[in-house]
Amino acid sequence: MDIPNLYEEIIVFGLLLLAVIVVYMMLKLHYHFAFGLMKNTASYEKNKTKIDRAKKYLFFALKVLLWIGLISMATFGIYYLSEGMSLKALLFELWTKIPEGFWLEALFVIIRITVIITLSRYVLKFVYAFLDKYQQKAIENRCGNCSEVTIVKFYMHFHNMVKYTVLLGILYRITLFFPFLEVVSRGLWILLILYFIVSLGVLTFNGMTMIKEKRGL
Repeated sequence: MDIPNLYEEIIVFGLLLLAVIVVYMMLKLHYHFAFGLMKNTASYEKNKTKIDRAKKYLFFALKVLLWIGLISMATFGIYYLSEGMSLKALLFELWTKIPEGFWLEALFVIIRITVIITLSRYVLKFVYAFLDKYQQKAIENRCGNCSEVTIVKFYMHFHNMVKYTVLLGILYRITLFFPFLEVVSRGLWILLILYFIVSLGVLTFNGMTMIKEKRGL
């Protein structure tokens, strides 16, 4: 392999490693967003230590995956080059298989995903503020037989139901943008329905408990 080609192969090799880092950064931003949503819940202060610990472990796991990805990509690249094959040719071959208009469509998909996530975040902030307001009112105006623990549990479950229903809904909507994720989107849709039904059942049970306490049963 002559020197100009060697430089080109090194550049392509670096771009492949950079792609692994970009995927890692996207996952990191996603989980930063997910943990940011938790800060808007009433249960965050109570479970702050556990949430911070889970966040620490999760980001540590992401770093481990980053290093595994970099080592795997580096091993693949070195092996490919050592066999006398060209990474540049491989990359161009894969590039030619990308259908026409793919990148423009991908840009629109990214814009739509960004809009969905941004709007969902503002909607959740509004819903959380609304629930916190009525939770405080319910605690202040509770009857003598009514337990504060029951009220807090009811609204905490309401928070979680809204949060995870929205998150699953976002993930489901995102997978719909990618035809090759059809199986995943179907699984998310089933999971979303099952989670909503179960959560609604638990919420109804907690609501009935509050009513029984109010009536002194």
